[in-house]
Amino acid sequence: MKTKSNGKIAIIILVLMAVILACGPSASTTTPPPPPPQEAAPSDTPGAAPPSVEGSTPQATAVLESTLTPTATVAHLTQPSDPGTVNSFVVDRSSENLASERRAIADSFNFDLFERPFTSEVMDYLAYLDITRGELSVAAPWVYITIYLEGAPPNGSSASYGIEIDLDVDGRGDWLIIGVVPDSTNWTTNDMRAYQDSAGDVGGLTPVLSDAPDPALNGYDDLVFDQGYGPDPDAAWIRRDPTDPNHVQLAFKHSLIASDAYFLWGVWSDEGVKQPGWFDYNDHFTLVEAGSPAIESSEYPIKALAALDNTCRWGYGFVPTGSEPGACYVPPTPTPTLTPTLTPTPEPAAIGGSVFWDANINGVRGIAELGISGQTITLGVGACNSSGFASDITDSGGYYNFDNLPAGTYCVTSNVVTNSCGGWWPTTATQTTITLPPGGIDYFHFGYESRGPC
Repeated sequence: MKTKSNGKIAIIILVLMAVILACGPSASTTTPPPPPPQEAAPSDTPGAAPPSVEGSTPQATAVLESTLTPTATVAHLTQPSDPGTVNSFVVDRSSENLASERRAIADSFNFDLFERPFTSEVMDYLAYLDITRGELSVAAPWVYITIYLEGAPPNGSSASYGIEIDLDVDGRGDWLIIGVVPDSTNWTTNDMRAYQDSAGDVGGLTPVLSDAPDPALNGYDDLVFDQGYGPDPDAAWIRRDPTDPNHVQLAFKHSLIASDAYFLWGVWSDEGVKQPGWFDYNDHFTLVEAGSPAIESSEYPIKALAALDNTCRWGYGFVPTGSEPGACYVPPTPTPTLTPTLTPTPEPAAIGGSVFWDANINGVRGIAELGISGQTITLGVGACNSSGFASDITDSGGYYNFDNLPAGTYCVTSNVVTNSCGGWWPTTATQTTITLPPGGIDYFHFGYESRGPC
């Protein structure tokens, strides 16, 4: 009897324990995964204040890019429209024609300029990463970026597209605004992020140029906007261009970068590395690690630094000279050979003539009439009787000459000693006023007759 009572008691205790456990917490503590982010339509009523995401470390950045999924609905107050007039653009070399050869040109690892729209090692061409052009337009409050690609990103692509902005034009990027391309042509903030470099170490020791890897560098370390979370839930958006499947468009509030009036900018595509904390990439990798798309290079093919493309940078609000670090090459303007515009020197004028023996006493020197040598002819500036400017002695043919004269009025005088009895007697005037234009030449012949003794 005692044994049976103990057995009944044990059974009652077991039943009571089962009832208690059934009414208590579940044995499993695993919570269901959070739902994907939902974007509310623009409204006039702001949503709850989003959590701050500033001050992320590079490690946190990597986690945010791969796993962070907002669980709350983001209430948007406004969203972008369509880009307007292009205010600035940049072009980039296409690798499409070299794709069959599994190589590219115009990649310059040392200058942070990459042409690598290929898979690592195998060098399969990825047309949807091959940038050919970037356009920037500003229509307040938005800055729009359109990225032209050789191919359309496939649906479900993880490729990121973005803009890097250098506000102080020193070669160090200050902002990286980048997002994963959606399948839709509708604007979205999903997978869209804006990073800032709070430490000023993007670019390493020497901006743009490749430096030895330094683990102390943390690149774009401040995640200011993350998929609608941040000080402004509408700060940055991305979509496929509704008018062209080969274009990706971004839009961000100009106020995100303090409405800066001028800056350098360039665009990126990245499906390989996708690590903002590693910028500049040529300071994180060595060339041996990165590889090269140039088939003649000893580092061919590309290795760790694959599946990406970027452009050189161009100016918004100013025209670069090409000397700015990271700016696109500007061909030198040929220096023209200048022909000086001078006030032409007036052509010199001249006065000439002769002193001659007027045999037929008609005042005109004939072919057979002889000149009288050794006679003094004087020249004066101004109308006669001016003198004193110059003088000349007639030569063996009786000729005199005054050349290299400026235009003007002159008085020419013959100083032959005349005598009505037993000497020379003039048959023409013994002085004359001559006015010369620039380059003008005029002549006057002084005639004399010879008279015998009276």
